[in-house]
Formats: sequence, structure tokens, C-alpha cells
Amino acid sequence: MITSLQEVEQKLASRFKDSQITSLRSLPHPFDLHNLKEGSILIAEAIKKEKSILIVGDYDADGIFSTALMVLFFNQIGVKNFSYIIPNRFSDGYGISIPLIEKSDAELIITVDNGITATEVAQYCKEHNQTLIITDHHTPKDSLPDALIINPQVSGFIQKEICGCFVAWYLCAGIKQILGHSINLTPFLELVGITTISDVMPLISLNRIILKKSLSLLNSPSFIFSQFLLQKYKNIDEESIAFFIAPLINAAGRMGQTEIALSFILSTDLAQATQHYKALQALNTQRKTIQEEIYTQAQDSLLESSECVIAYGNHWHEGVLGILSGKIMHSYKKPAFVLTLKEGYYQGSGRAPQGVSLLQSLEPIQDLCEFGGHHQAVGIKIPQDHLQNFFSKFQAQILKQQEESLDDFGEISPTLLTPELLKILNQYAPYGEGNPAPYFSLPPMPILEQKFIGKDKNHTQFLFQTPFHRPIKAVAFYQELSQIDFATTKFYIKKDFGNSLALHIKK
Repeated sequence: MITSLQEVEQKLASRFKDSQITSLRSLPHPFDLHNLKEGSILIAEAIKKEKSILIVGDYDADGIFSTALMVLFFNQIGVKNFSYIIPNRFSDGYGISIPLIEKSDAELIITVDNGITATEVAQYCKEHNQTLIITDHHTPKDSLPDALIINPQVSGFIQKEICGCFVAWYLCAGIKQILGHSINLTPFLELVGITTISDVMPLISLNRIILKKSLSLLNSPSFIFSQFLLQKYKNIDEESIAFFIAPLINAAGRMGQTEIALSFILSTDLAQATQHYKALQALNTQRKTIQEEIYTQAQDSLLESSECVIAYGNHWHEGVLGILSGKIMHSYKKPAFVLTLKEGYYQGSGRAPQGVSLLQSLEPIQDLCEFGGHHQAVGIKIPQDHLQNFFSKFQAQILKQQEESLDDFGEISPTLLTPELLKILNQYAPYGEGNPAPYFSLPPMPILEQKFIGKDKNHTQFLFQTPFHRPIKAVAFYQELSQIDFATTKFYIKKDFGNSLALHIKK
């Protein structure tokens, strides 16, 4: 049993003992990122000569915010001759493509959050005398596009796993230095923080320091959209981003209307922001309805083995397949793919539990599919007649595991459930991927009362009697009393309204 606050603090501090990035002052220089100096020089020269520049983004939250960051930066430094485009997932497909840039006569093309597999596009740009700069953070294939590539996965950067928006921020820092501009790039970290959460980047080292700063900025924001979000949510933390803000932005891309999300981020007054936010809410509601319909249909077309689960169908809405694969993965506790048939291919998304690498799992069977993404999340395309073969040959590859769980801190004495404990926990926040919130078990304590809370009354709130006669609130989300085995229950310790301590029951 943990009997002192020092034990908790020591366990949390041990997570960061080897971190080389401990403050904003220790951030790597932009030019430490391979090719960033060369890319910054090319862009600065294009700006000075007023060459036409095209920014090509992606339709998820990271890609939308990356595009918005470049647009805001170019606007603030007075760049005139530039345009931007985000592909429509239904008509254009993922990322930069030849048909997409054929519509533009841009002399310089910059991708953000995409492009690392765009070998044909790179060749097209060479043939048409267009300069292509690829900024991305996704894992590359064996062969790289013949272009200037800025990607921490390709170079020897201090941290490979940073989001696309962070790469774009670094690019802006490089351009600023080459141009000798005095613009303050710190407020732009508001966007980087949101995408660090939305793209599930590990909250260690560089990402953790940036997110801490970003959350501070978002609660005293510079941009109109973030001012609106603060009014809406009162306090912006990693949970409000993960559960409310990021899904709202992602909904625009899922429904093929990224322009609404981009307009929201680029709002110039609160009236505009309000209008665009309402449109995003409507899209998100529509997305949820479609998602539930397909989830019901998916139950009738499941392939399940000890290695994975595959749900497949016809004419399923492509924008919700990623969410559904995550939902099925959590239900079955194994890698899951949700696919729809389109032009002779089953295509969609895959998700994997913590510790499983989809990239490593798919490499041995890459002759049966096309894929790209991250260890836990991929986009995938399988020829229709290869689906059964793919299913039979897929084997989940396990990433190297931690020797011990990072988040299970064991039993804690109820006498330590104090504001001082909450203060220690907050010192090592934000929590998320790579820095999970610690959870604890507790000895039996009497329940004084319980009630259902939430809009749909589907959460249960308890009051526990503690040894020092001060009740502590506990919340079990999506659970009733009869579903909870208190002998094995684990708790997260959170800040409640009024900054008092509350227990959230781990489901």
C-alpha cells in the first residue's frame, strides 16, 4: 500500500528521469530537423519573389490545424501570392495527388501532415518544374518521394513521434528566421497542442512540454476560435480536447466538409466562430447517426480470429470507419478493421490495442494490401478477392512492452486523498498517450449515497465515507452500481468543480 505522498511523486518523476527536454528553453532549434533549413530558404525566396505557393493539407484534425497554422502565419507576415487546399476524402482521396495539383499552377507546393508516400506526385512536380516540399510525420515506405522531405520519422530528430502541426510550426519558425521577421510564434502553439492530443502523440519529452504550454495559452487565448472554445468549455484541458474539441474538428473531415472546420479556426470575430461552430455541431450529430447505423450492420458481417476482427460491407460511409474500428477494437480487445467495398477494393481503417503495432503486423502481408499510418491506427486498402487471405494471414505483432505498468500505482491509503495529492498529480500532467494518468485501488469504504447523473442519466455518482469523516465524490461513467465490483475497482483521481478532489472509477 502507498502510505506517503513521496511514493506517488517518486513514481511519477521516474517517468521523466531520462528526458532531454524539460522546458521551452530546451526545445531543439528548428534547423535540427533535417531539411528544414533548406525548405525554409526555398519558401523565403519564393515569398520574396512573390512566386505562387500552394499549401496542401489533410482532412483530419491534425491536417486541418496544420493548414490553418500555415495560413495564419502567411497572413500575419504579409504573404500575398498563396492558396491552400484540403482534399475531399470522397472525391480526392487521402493527401496530395496529381489530379489535385493539376488544378493549380503553383510554382512551390508545400504539404502539411501528408505526402511521405507521394512518389508519383513528386515525379509529376519534377516534370512540370514545380518545387515540392513535403512536411509530414507519418512512417515512410521503403522508397521516398524525390522531393525535399521534412519529417522527423525520416531524419534523426530528437523525437520522432510529433504531430504534423508541430512540424508545420517548426517550418514557420525556420521561415521566420531566414526572413528575419519578428512575429511571435508562441500563440500558434495553441493549434499544436490540440493536434498533439487529437493525433494521440506520446506525451513525453518534446510533446509534453509543448502541450503544457499550449494548455496554458488556450486558457488565455490569442485566436478568435480558441477564445470561443474557452467561453464554451470554461476550462480547456487534455480531456476537453480529446472528448469534445478534436472530435468536432474531425467530424468536418469525416463528412467531407473540412472547409467548415477551417473557417472556424480562421474566424475573425466571435459571430463568425459561433456560426461555424454550430455548423460543426450539426455535422457531428449527423456523423453519430451514420456511425450507429453502420455499427449495427457491422455486427452481421464480422470475421473474427484470435489475431483480429474484420467488419466489411458495401456502401458504408468512409468517414466513420476509423471511429468504428476503434470501437470494435475496444470491444474485442484485439486489432480491428472496418472496411467498405469500393471499385473492387475493401478500404477503410484499422485500429490496434496498446502494445500492438499494425505497421509491423501488415509488413509481412503487404503484397495483399496497401496501408499507411501509425502503429495503432492505419488506413488500408485490400483487393476484394484478397480479403479472406488477408484475414487468415494477419498476425498481430507485439511492440516491446514495459517491464511494469506505467499507470497502475496499486493500493493507496485513504488518508492520502487530500488536495496535496491532487497538487502532486497535477505537477506531472498533462496525461495521455505515453504519460497515462495513474490509477489506484482503495480499501473498502462505506457508500453514503448514490445518484444517476448526466444528460441521459447513464453515469453514477457516489459519496464515499473516508477515515477522516469527509465524504469524497466518485463517478462511474456508463455504469450502474450493480455493474461495479468494488473489490477490484480502480480509481483515477481528478479535480472536481471547486478544485476539490474526486474519484473517477476506471471502467
